[in-house]
Amino acid sequence: MNTILGELGKSEKFIDLLKQIENKTSPIAISGLTDVGMIQIGTAIHEFGKKPICIITYNEIQAKKLYQDIQYFTDNVVLFPKKEIVTYDYVAESKELPYQRIEALNQIKARKNLIVVTTIEAGLQKLPTKEALYANELNFKIGETCSLEEIKQKLVKLGYARYDLIEGRGQFSIRGGIVDIATNETTGVRIEFWGDEIDSIRTFHITSQRSIHTLEKATIYPAHEYILENSVEKICQKIKETTTNQKQKEIIEEDIEQIKAGNYISKIDKYFDCFYEKQETILDYLSVYYCIFLDEIGKIKQRATNIAIDNNNLTKALVEKEKVIPDAITNLLAYENIEEKLMKKQIVYAEKQDIENKLATEKYKFFYKEVNYYKSELENLIEDLQKAISEKKKVYMLVSTKEKAKKIQSLLNEKEIINKIEEKLNQTIIVKANECIVTISIGTLSAGFESYDLKELVMVADDLIDGEKRRKRIVNSDFKEGEKVVFADLKVGDYVVHRRYGIGIYIGVNTIKADGTIKDYIKIKYKDDDILYIPTNDLDSIRKYIGGDAIQPKINRLGSKEWENTKTKVKNNLREVAKELIELYARREKAQGFSFSQDTPWQTEFEAKFPYQETDDQLRCIEEVKKDMEMTKPMDRLLCGDVGYGKTEVALRAAFKAVMDHKQVAYLAPTTVLAEQQYQEFKERMKDFPIKVEILNRFKSKKYQDEVVKKLKLGEVDVIIRNPQNFEQRYRI
Repeated sequence: MNTILGELGKSEKFIDLLKQIENKTSPIAISGLTDVGMIQIGTAIHEFGKKPICIITYNEIQAKKLYQDIQYFTDNVVLFPKKEIVTYDYVAESKELPYQRIEALNQIKARKNLIVVTTIEAGLQKLPTKEALYANELNFKIGETCSLEEIKQKLVKLGYARYDLIEGRGQFSIRGGIVDIATNETTGVRIEFWGDEIDSIRTFHITSQRSIHTLEKATIYPAHEYILENSVEKICQKIKETTTNQKQKEIIEEDIEQIKAGNYISKIDKYFDCFYEKQETILDYLSVYYCIFLDEIGKIKQRATNIAIDNNNLTKALVEKEKVIPDAITNLLAYENIEEKLMKKQIVYAEKQDIENKLATEKYKFFYKEVNYYKSELENLIEDLQKAISEKKKVYMLVSTKEKAKKIQSLLNEKEIINKIEEKLNQTIIVKANECIVTISIGTLSAGFESYDLKELVMVADDLIDGEKRRKRIVNSDFKEGEKVVFADLKVGDYVVHRRYGIGIYIGVNTIKADGTIKDYIKIKYKDDDILYIPTNDLDSIRKYIGGDAIQPKINRLGSKEWENTKTKVKNNLREVAKELIELYARREKAQGFSFSQDTPWQTEFEAKFPYQETDDQLRCIEEVKKDMEMTKPMDRLLCGDVGYGKTEVALRAAFKAVMDHKQVAYLAPTTVLAEQQYQEFKERMKDFPIKVEILNRFKSKKYQDEVVKKLKLGEVDVIIRNPQNFEQRYRI
């Protein structure tokens, strides 16, 4: 258990609250909280009492914030987001949200003790019944017998699609006596049969096809929440009966054709009542053992009222346009219905203010204050820490990386503040009652807090503290996100690749207004002038074509098997490529390179002068590059990232490290302008150290260039920056 949660076990007030929870007292009111304070108490109840918790909050932003904070204390948490209900037809959509929803439902089904975070809007929305959704779940166990045909039928009913070789979530394949099922985007379950008997069960990585773990048993849950409980024919007949006028009849007939063709998922929200006779909400999926935390009930009620008003206005607009009103809007629960369901559950009202709650059977007032030093001067932080220690307060500090923890420790040592680093705070790490010490640990929380109920516990969560005041640079810290298409980067005529439909040409943007909602859609042209529309906020399914500017790729045809055939052909060639790579890396393994020394004090000083906040990926890359340099094996590394992601700083630190071992560094830039920019950057960063930086480019005179080359040969230049063009023939450096 996390140490911060364990501290609550020393509070008589919390112990009494825990007893009331265990006795199923309801409702209970808790006031005087901060967001993180509520998370600490709720997660501690979950951990101490082995109690499943559901936190219902007032909007999606707050839900994500609470979810991320809980992840610091425990991995036993899921987020159930609201469903996006659209009132118009769409061609493509992001699968991220539906996958997140079904993953949460599957976790609720599989695990008895869980923390679920959701919103009041998600609670008002209808779902298929739990019985219908999990009617065909598959359970495998080594030694049991199963029919492959029955497995195939159940997988299809669970929403999985059959492929020759699985590539991502929601797919399965059957090859001989091997059944592969993709349970998420990266891993799957492989069941091997000996006849009809299950011989082995393994998890495996989808890309490499390598096994990860062996299992004794496995359960396969639905791939999505839209599992059909009736035949398509029966559903279509019900939809026909909803026709009210000629215009709607035409719309419904078109929808029925698409449903019969297999494109039924995009129509379910519109005809939800026809697809599912019996319906439930997320609260019905929770067992009777769940304790429901209501995060600021006033805001929850106000949000429910606003949702009802918005839906009423939307319904009127759809009626005026003679459009079909989606069942998912008309059958949305009223808040009064939610209150009826909550009466059957154990409820905890969590409030920041001391609000009078006449419904509560038991009331508890805690004393939390938010502590956040993001906008504070460093001197104020040190002063507050010294004051806290003098007052015998327990101080914990959270930062996101080991490097930042070391920098903070160095800073506190300078100020003679006793401290220690503990990477993980758990119950085996307990600060003694009279021990005046700052404990630095790795992790992230949205804010710190001070608890006056826990002998004045202070939790500082500030990722900007790293030894000096710095300018914050806002960048995406995940290099993988750089692979995705950014709308602003697209230019008309760019070739793009859709995961499902293949190569097309980006031809512009259409703004479509439907039922009071305005959205931008990018247009991709395929063969025969077919057009695919994709919302600009759902671009995770496409990538820019990277075959090279000189290559004119073949445009695919929508609805054909061209793209599938192309992918199959590529897969068949992978073995040859893999063979060549294995031979290449075998030669590299035998080669010997120069082993650089470990970081010097100057290296640490140089890195500390970086005027920005490093991203997590940037720090990881720097550490990996320096580790490679210290090995005897030649470095073999490619660092990729868009402009502004911090590649130059990685190169600067590697160059500095090389110079510290008396090596000369050549830094190549693709253009003359870029070479000049990098030259100025290197000079500025290294000006406080005895390192000579020079440049060779066409802007310099012949005399200057000859002098630089002469100094290079004599070892008087440490770093040379150059544009390779026009110099290969003239100088042999």
